[in-house]
Amino acid sequence: MKQLIGTILIAALIFAAPLQAEEKKLELTLKDSIAQALKENLELQVQMTNPDLAMQNKLIRGAIFIPKFEVEMTTSESNTPSSDALQGADIITRKRLGLNVALSQRLAIGGDLRISLNNGRSESNSIYNTINPYLQSVLTASLTQPLLKNFGTLATKRDIIVATNDYKKARHQLRQSIIDLVYNVEDAYWNLVYYYQDLESRKKSLQRSRDLLRQNEIKVRVGSAAPIDILEAKAEVATNESQVIQAEKAIQTAEENLKRILNMTQREEIVVPVDMPEVKPVNFDLNAFLEEALNSRPDIEQARLELKNHNINVKYARNQMLPDLQLVASYYTTGAGGDQIIYDGNPLFGGKPIGMIQRDIWDTIEDTFSSLYKNYSVSLRLTVPLSFAQEKAQMAQAKLNLKRALLGLKNTENLVYSEVREVIKELEANSKLVESNQIALTLQEQKLKAEEKKLSVGLSTNYDVLNYQRDYAQTETGLLNSLKEYNMTVAKINKVLARTLTAYDIKLKDFINEDK
Repeated sequence: MKQLIGTILIAALIFAAPLQAEEKKLELTLKDSIAQALKENLELQVQMTNPDLAMQNKLIRGAIFIPKFEVEMTTSESNTPSSDALQGADIITRKRLGLNVALSQRLAIGGDLRISLNNGRSESNSIYNTINPYLQSVLTASLTQPLLKNFGTLATKRDIIVATNDYKKARHQLRQSIIDLVYNVEDAYWNLVYYYQDLESRKKSLQRSRDLLRQNEIKVRVGSAAPIDILEAKAEVATNESQVIQAEKAIQTAEENLKRILNMTQREEIVVPVDMPEVKPVNFDLNAFLEEALNSRPDIEQARLELKNHNINVKYARNQMLPDLQLVASYYTTGAGGDQIIYDGNPLFGGKPIGMIQRDIWDTIEDTFSSLYKNYSVSLRLTVPLSFAQEKAQMAQAKLNLKRALLGLKNTENLVYSEVREVIKELEANSKLVESNQIALTLQEQKLKAEEKKLSVGLSTNYDVLNYQRDYAQTETGLLNSLKEYNMTVAKINKVLARTLTAYDIKLKDFINEDK
């Protein structure tokens, strides 16, 4: 049964080899893989829209300070029956045409300034109207300014400040997404490298077991070994062949994971990593690492901005608990014109028209801007709710959110402390582990060669050699895994300290549309 399984596995490898040789290969370095992910990863492309959305929200909030220009034109006509002989007609017809323009502006301290110019022309069929048509122009400057509630730049610009902080948060979120993506690429890449190396190690173990099988077959034929040695060797060959197949399967899984991150799942090429893991010394200092992380980490910056937003909300809520006292002031000038009929007496008592004074709309506007007729009004309006229950609840809510934000910042800082300490311990441990595994592999290789020589002269057994071969393969796998873990620890340092963008010369501005 074991011989049949071994034959099937060997046949599978023989037939699979030509198929794999025909498949196209795509060789990628780690930097190539990172560049591909930054360009094509779909999740990152979704994250890249967040700063733009935040910027649009900021522009919307800032639009309150854009001046508004208004134009209004009206025309009307009224016809009413006369109720008085002095109205001068049986049916009183009045026509009016108006053209009004205005410019309004929101002030930074919370007030609203409005300047308007209203022009009107009215005409009536009454014979007693001494000015017909009648022209009027009014230039008005008005100010409505809160003095307590909603007074000041904080109350006015609160939404703009919060939106600006949200935009900054979105940028830090995108930077964190890039850091996470690069780390995921590194993890997938080094895993694929490891499985390729592990496959080569398994193939070497398979070749050693096959060589031992051939030697045992020769020894059995010449009578210097027992047939049981052949069975032991065949069993070891079958085991190693199974491990080779498992290693090839692991490569396929790791390759598909890397392709998914790189958005290459629809491509048929086999991804072959080019870079090999190295042990590059990393100098570290706990205090320096902590300071760097606290000054650079995107999650820390986001927590600080969130704290700023809630601090602003508390100040705004405190302002909303004040009475609503408003200053309302206006200054306006007028001008009048039209066709004024001159009578030689009172027209009600038979006076006859003897002339006319005509003043057009431009004369009227000139009088208005010359301030011939000055008018002003100033008032204070106080509004006090009978209960501040709503404002108090909003204030309590703002304080609770501020407390939560402060606790969130502290929790993030504690997480940074923990991650920095952990990554330093990992670096120390993995560095020592690589060194010890390298020494162990060298010793295992020497022991295996010595045992094989002993076997060739009859001083060792087939069982002992097989055990040494397994020990060597296990130690080699351990070394490869420790090399992978060491490189991943270096990548984790870049992630924990937010060095990733600098390490790979990645510019955040390349991922943000700042052409506003």
